Amino acid sequence: MLLILIVLMVSDVSSAASESKITITQVEANLPDITLFVQLENIDMDSAKLKKNLSIKINNTPTQITDIQSVKKGSGVPENTAYLVLVDTSVSMRNQLSELQILLEELLGFGTSKDAAAVFGVNNSLQTIKDFAETDAVETVIKSTEKAISLGSKTGTYLYSGIREAYDEGRTAQDIPARRIIVLITDGGVDGDCLSRDDLKNYLNVDRLPVYTLILNQQASVDQEFKNAADQISQKTGGQSFISTSGNELFAQFKASIENGSVIRLRCDNFKGFNLQADLNLSLAGDQGEIKEAAKFTATPAQKDKDGVNNQQNLKTSYYGVAVILIPMILSLFIIFASVWLLMKRSTQQGLTPDSTCRIEKGEESQYKE
Repeated sequence: MLLILIVLMVSDVSSAASESKITITQVEANLPDITLFVQLENIDMDSAKLKKNLSIKINNTPTQITDIQSVKKGSGVPENTAYLVLVDTSVSMRNQLSELQILLEELLGFGTSKDAAAVFGVNNSLQTIKDFAETDAVETVIKSTEKAISLGSKTGTYLYSGIREAYDEGRTAQDIPARRIIVLITDGGVDGDCLSRDDLKNYLNVDRLPVYTLILNQQASVDQEFKNAADQISQKTGGQSFISTSGNELFAQFKASIENGSVIRLRCDNFKGFNLQADLNLSLAGDQGEIKEAAKFTATPAQKDKDGVNNQQNLKTSYYGVAVILIPMILSLFIIFASVWLLMKRSTQQGLTPDSTCRIEKGEESQYKE
């Protein structure tokens, strides 16, 4: 009996470990073209088979899958990455400086010349240490980060607010790669943040960017509430959270995760709901059944379509402006002509014409003659 129970437990564990999963991490819309970034777990399909078994709809409108490629480094995929690195600069991080240095060296040295990275310190406010345009050496960025930690406030660790601000920066930043990833480095724990975990999850619900939380700490020492929050936020956005006392180990886990992704290019010519929130639904038919995933995004048109929409709006505005000027003028002229016509008609009814006057005079004269 015990043997059977052990076999069943092992079977359940292996089944859970091999569960197939596909996660949408980002949707970039330039309608009618859409770029979809996904993470694939335990899906043994090449691009051709994946393309055949995938079905993707936007608000129930079918899309055409034009291409699927891996984002693994060296695969030749032209999709580069912009990294938004948030470093917890609270006082407790002073105990993690050596491993933090290793982790930053790996993160900032990992990308290619076409990738981009910005570094922010987050404590009771968000401080820009390096923006995307700067080309500071890694050593300079690390020194600036360590200085921010040494000057860090002893009160307030607003990690949720920091993620939200990084998300806003990632969604609006110009001239950086389309694929964007938020990386939070912390020893765990939020203090005094006015933004709750649930508030942040709701905020990240539309136009998601993947959030990876790298926790420099021991498993037993991490604040359990923050660990749960990090897991939920990562799951919501398509990222992941990892815990380790080793900077090298955290980077290796992060690198393996982001390289386990693919780029799916779509085309949807029939969707016209520009600048509106849209629902993207993905389903993948496989040996273990159908896998489903969904994401919300803003249906942004491509620049040429934006120009067309703007031109139409400008044209409508021009027509409206002309109408505002001409209609009062036409009404005024109509009123003037109507007034003149009424005056002329009234004077005609009240007065006598020369012919009628003449006929009366002649009639009276003939009576006198009789």
